[in-house]
Amino acid sequence: MNRKLLLLLGVLHLGIWPENAQAHRLARNNATVQFRADQTVSGRVTAENGDVLPGVTVMMKATTTGTTTDIEGNYKISVTGPSAILVFSYVGYATREITVGNSSVADVKLSTDDKNLNEVIVVGYGNQERRDVTGAVSMVKSQNIKDLPLTSADQKLSGQVAGVQVSQVTGTPGGGVVVRVRGSGSLGAGDDPLYVIDGFPVTNSFDKSTNPLSALNPDDIESITVLKDASSTAIYGSRGANGVILISTKQAKAGTSKIEFNAYGGFQIAPQRSKIKMMNAEQFANFRTDYRQDLAKFEGRTFDPASIPADYQNPSALGAGTDWYDVLTKTAAQQNYNLTFSKGTDNLRSVLSAGYFNQDGVIRNTGFERYSLRLNVDGSPMKNVRIGLNLNPSFVNRKIANTEGQSNTSLLTQGLLNSPVAAVYNADGTYNQRVTSTDAFVNANPLSTLLDTKNSSATARVLTNTYLEVTPLPGLTLKTTFNVDYTSARFDLFKASTVGTFRNPPPQPATGSVINNSMINWLNENTLTYNRTFGKHRFDALLGYTVQKEVYRQNATYGASYPSDAVETINAATAVTAGADYQEWRLLSYLARINYSLADRYLLSVAIRRDGSSRFGVDNRWANFPSVSGAWRVSEEHFFPKTPWVEEVKIRASYGLSGNNNIGNYAYIPRIGTDNYNFGGTLASGFLLSSLANSQLGWESSRQTDLGLDVALLKGRLYVSAEFYNRHTEDMLQTLDIPASSGFSSAITNVGNVRNRGFELSVNSKNAVSGKFKWDTDFNISFNRNKVLDIGGKTQILSGELSSNITKVGQPMGMFYGFDFQGIVQNQTELDAIPKYAGQVVGSVKYRDVNEDGKIDVNDRTTIGSPYPKFTWGMTNRFSYGKLDMSVLITGVQGSQIFDVYKRFTTNIDGVFNVEEAVKDRWRSPEQPGNGEIPTTNASTSWSRELNSLWVKNASFVSVRNITLGYTIKTPSKFSARVYASGQNMFLFSPYKGGWPELSYQGNSSLAPGINYTGYPVPVSYILGVNFQF
Repeated sequence: MNRKLLLLLGVLHLGIWPENAQAHRLARNNATVQFRADQTVSGRVTAENGDVLPGVTVMMKATTTGTTTDIEGNYKISVTGPSAILVFSYVGYATREITVGNSSVADVKLSTDDKNLNEVIVVGYGNQERRDVTGAVSMVKSQNIKDLPLTSADQKLSGQVAGVQVSQVTGTPGGGVVVRVRGSGSLGAGDDPLYVIDGFPVTNSFDKSTNPLSALNPDDIESITVLKDASSTAIYGSRGANGVILISTKQAKAGTSKIEFNAYGGFQIAPQRSKIKMMNAEQFANFRTDYRQDLAKFEGRTFDPASIPADYQNPSALGAGTDWYDVLTKTAAQQNYNLTFSKGTDNLRSVLSAGYFNQDGVIRNTGFERYSLRLNVDGSPMKNVRIGLNLNPSFVNRKIANTEGQSNTSLLTQGLLNSPVAAVYNADGTYNQRVTSTDAFVNANPLSTLLDTKNSSATARVLTNTYLEVTPLPGLTLKTTFNVDYTSARFDLFKASTVGTFRNPPPQPATGSVINNSMINWLNENTLTYNRTFGKHRFDALLGYTVQKEVYRQNATYGASYPSDAVETINAATAVTAGADYQEWRLLSYLARINYSLADRYLLSVAIRRDGSSRFGVDNRWANFPSVSGAWRVSEEHFFPKTPWVEEVKIRASYGLSGNNNIGNYAYIPRIGTDNYNFGGTLASGFLLSSLANSQLGWESSRQTDLGLDVALLKGRLYVSAEFYNRHTEDMLQTLDIPASSGFSSAITNVGNVRNRGFELSVNSKNAVSGKFKWDTDFNISFNRNKVLDIGGKTQILSGELSSNITKVGQPMGMFYGFDFQGIVQNQTELDAIPKYAGQVVGSVKYRDVNEDGKIDVNDRTTIGSPYPKFTWGMTNRFSYGKLDMSVLITGVQGSQIFDVYKRFTTNIDGVFNVEEAVKDRWRSPEQPGNGEIPTTNASTSWSRELNSLWVKNASFVSVRNITLGYTIKTPSKFSARVYASGQNMFLFSPYKGGWPELSYQGNSSLAPGINYTGYPVPVSYILGVNFQF
């Protein structure tokens, strides 16, 4: 037996299938149970629109006699006589029964199944019909998101699922989005959900510029399932606390053969709403003149017009000057091509797809390019045995630019601050490298910096899943899988001598680096499932054992002081340094689950997983994660009124425990570092402990209670699901300060408690289903409230650059932190009456004396805003009329705020850098008080640059995320053609004027969300596409 199984696996990997076994299997599956055949019936099964339906199951009722339709939708079956009843069933269509009668031909049309109750959805380690689900599970089908011109699967979840907030924190090509399932619950171990691709939990370390999920071609995805409550995520144990997202790739269907080609192309633009309104050349020249006049008046001297630099003597002649935002941005192309071959028989199904995607960035010298290939093969070469292979190699190229952060790092911020009077090029065509002002500070030309910096990455990734499945007895299945995820990445950076930095124009010493990373992640899972039905009793059981290991390696080389820009290799540098890193982790798990149904009325599910992780201390390495859930299908009770408009009413409840192990691999052990010590005037190098050991370090745990109600009305045309949840995250992993007497300043430990509580509502309706016009709507809305209950005895934690955020007991995590802005001091009388900071004058900003000690200092900083919305929602409307179709996706966020920290620079009125147009309306005198927000140029700029509530803005918005219009032509043969046009992020309605309202400099940080330092603009996309099917 072992030799046969090894032979079968070898044959599978070679792509060779025994023809005799295939023929035997076909014959066996197409045969019917032997009985006395009085009549033969044949016919063709089609959809309402005329499409043939291959693979439809045709059964004679109350018997085991059956067959399936062939590739043309044809069937043939022997029946016992005219009274026989044939049952036609097909996924996605309503089951239909017909009485044979005396005819020998029965053509059948199936209508779309509006009930969706028998829809099969993917859950952890298995599948379930929707009607049997007892947990909080939502599924998104590929057909609902296929037209979205986006890079990765996580981006396509925006607005699709209640309880899932997808934030587009950057517009970087191939960059990541922030996904939160039912809020943020961790202070130090991350809040990203676990992603599982075809059963393989993969590593998805978030990075705004290099999203690992972007290596997966979205055109290969069949469905995305989100597990939200602990009863559905506990089966993933220590990695399920933040929710689990299951991605299933496309599989061929039995009895089908199809070739599909999909292509689109278009362009992207950086929208004007992303452009901060800075002064143009004429305005800036006038401002600099006014600045000198105000300063002379404040100092009690006569203004000397000759003090105005020559560049600004004639403002009206300067015109608009240079718009540096426009210089750095451009209209960018986007294109995508995907070719798929699929074929399925009863014993062999295969899919082969190849894809190419290219997204040029709207900021120059940035972009994303992906080549992908996928092979999915599974089949049954012998009775009761199935084997499969899923192979997905991909190659991704990226061009990256530093466009986020403060003025000393972000090219966008530098561009905003540069003088609009300065030209991009000199008269001889070379770059103008003096672009700030004629005063002390001189910036490098940001266009020169952008184009003369070579910052790229090349990533090769191979994701492989193989399995062997044996069914020795009816209902009993043994399955073993072996999965490998291998990634190799190279990051190349070279800054020529023509690349300057903030306030340091070129020439500068050229620098370069080469970083090589590799990661191999392998997983072996072994499961046993058993399914039985005894009268009204139906149950299935799962037992499993898994082992997973990941190894990460890095080699980095850095070069400096290149003698020439012509040679960019590291060995050309005169100063070379190198470094290396090696890390690994292991996870060993046991899992079990039982699902039980009594009379299809009372449902119960119990699951448990036991995990052991190498990431935790030897005294706390193992943990158990149990869950229980149940459902009562009230509509099946005898006392429930039988009305034609109520299809189903189901009440659900669940409770469970899941965990979070997303910390460093060696946090529990003492680490050794190097240091120098002076022995008698001689410097000696040695080793010392750099971190404190903690053998008790363990898991974050998340306890969640969920109550749900599912209602199907109007023969399934209206489906409503409502949920209430309460989630407590305990034993949070975070770094705490410890007494200096220990020899260390801090240590990581398990302390703290955060609560997330919320309500979700989903509505799916078929508004028009008959005739040529069809219209359906999906709507969801989510409410979540986050509250910190304990942070290990501390009262607060400050985080973010400049301590922009505060986490405090009794408040949500990561609230905005700063001074409470109270306006502008209008006169001396007001100045004398208020608590003051050092150097405060009339016309300066004033802040609230929070602690009421009669002065303004750092102790008056307080909570000044919240990045969290009151609710989020999404709505998709899909229309069709004959051959025309249209879909509209709208998303909304209400009540959130954004902290425009970039205004520290763009409203800094020290007269050196360019400023926003709003500075024209600053305070100049009691008679010219301005707009009450911008202080006098005579005030201390240090206090006006302090983080304050004036920069906290309302970031509520309604976004028309996508509009798609298509036209489809179908022929009597299998050929169909569709042409479509699509627009992404076309319309945004928001009181926020600083660009895209979800931008966040800190990316996915839950301790410092919502900070806007200016970021890569989120583009508007317009595409035209075609789809051909054969």
